[in-house]
Amino acid sequence: MSDPVVIIGAGPAGLACAGQLVQGGRKVVILDDNMQAGGQYFRQLPPGYQVKPDAPLLRDKARFDELARVLAHPDVSYRRSATVWGSLATLSVAYAGASGSGRVTGSALVIAQGAQDQPFPFTGWTLPNVISAGGALNMVKAHGLVPGGRVMVVGNGPLVLVAAATLATAGASVVGVVEAQRSAKLLGALATSAWAAPKLLRTAIDYRRRIARSGAWFRTGWMVAQASGGDAVEKVAIAPIGADGRPRAEEQEWFDVDTVVLGYGIVPSSDLARMMGCRTTFDPGLNGIVPIRSSTLETSVPNVYAIGDGAGIGGVEVALREGRIAANAILGVESDHALARDYRKIDIFRRQLNMAYRRPARLCSATDDTIVCRCEELTLADLRKDANFEGSDLDRLKKSSRVGMGRCQGRNCLPALANILDLAPEAMSTLPRARPPLKPIQLRHLAADADAGPAHEPDEALIHTRETS
Repeated sequence: MSDPVVIIGAGPAGLACAGQLVQGGRKVVILDDNMQAGGQYFRQLPPGYQVKPDAPLLRDKARFDELARVLAHPDVSYRRSATVWGSLATLSVAYAGASGSGRVTGSALVIAQGAQDQPFPFTGWTLPNVISAGGALNMVKAHGLVPGGRVMVVGNGPLVLVAAATLATAGASVVGVVEAQRSAKLLGALATSAWAAPKLLRTAIDYRRRIARSGAWFRTGWMVAQASGGDAVEKVAIAPIGADGRPRAEEQEWFDVDTVVLGYGIVPSSDLARMMGCRTTFDPGLNGIVPIRSSTLETSVPNVYAIGDGAGIGGVEVALREGRIAANAILGVESDHALARDYRKIDIFRRQLNMAYRRPARLCSATDDTIVCRCEELTLADLRKDANFEGSDLDRLKKSSRVGMGRCQGRNCLPALANILDLAPEAMSTLPRARPPLKPIQLRHLAADADAGPAHEPDEALIHTRETS
């Protein structure tokens, strides 16, 4: 075919997919909105940055170097700092950024967007120095920076361990780590699934040891309740979790801190898949709203594939294998039995781990004065006044209250609001449809685009959908 395969995202999944495709003789276009490839896991320091010879290696450099070789392949066109903001038609996407703007059409399209932090609103979460776990990891890996002063890591999910251990290894003064799930459930899940991913189990144990060696205390079954401060956060309160998923205020404890790192889970980035008309569902085993996929990872839109954390939270090992499986499907080659068997085992592990971190009641620390939508500065009290607040239709609430209409286009507030409303899975799978531009882009980049015609609406894409097995 004359058209290349278009891959959106240059993280582990996208790079693994590209590597397999060029081995099969296909041309590839990779679009990524970061300055450097690698995604969050293989986040690289900018050119010209150096680390001390005795600094801990946080980026798994040798493994990344092997994956990144594909970027220099003559059949690969790698466009960095290119934000995909819309879609003209099926298998066609629009992009804009420092490296140029335009449209690209492929014979197949692979969405490897990755994941995003699950926002967790509470009183004080908008204070300076309250940062997400993903943001903290980005600071360490991409800039060699660590937060100063006393750091507390709070949240729910594997990212709590990753963030706390990485920060401690990088030299941050982590004073405490707070995990919402109880230890007994986590240990039970790890024990029953250890056969599927012993390497990942060893990694988790290593993270826990690093935290212990740093001198930080570790508490489970607790959550963040609120934070306070002037120009920045100064104090944070944590509390045991009640049966309703809320902090028990009468038992909360205050701590002096300089930085609070929030890691209340990560969720798949599914906005591009939804814009392209891919059917989605809420899957708790994959930790969020994900495209419905076939055994070859093809979505309901023919020749559109979704891989990596954007299609279900699973980490780097899942992403690498899904990249190869999708590439084999595009090449028309059946994946070998070893890859298929390995993927099944690790898929079981990630689903069990995601379920192990889930609690009976959804966690919520928001009160009426808590800002839920930061772009529009809407508090929970503002939203409660809306006639559509108690319903299960986020699209209707968005139209009447403007929640989700700001710069983030709902990527931050809508998942948080769905959590606060405790929506049923069927309601969560019908988020307001994504509209172009998916992410903020500069008008000067669009002005340089000779074909700035309208992007197609998701309704048009639905015409091309089909059921997947």
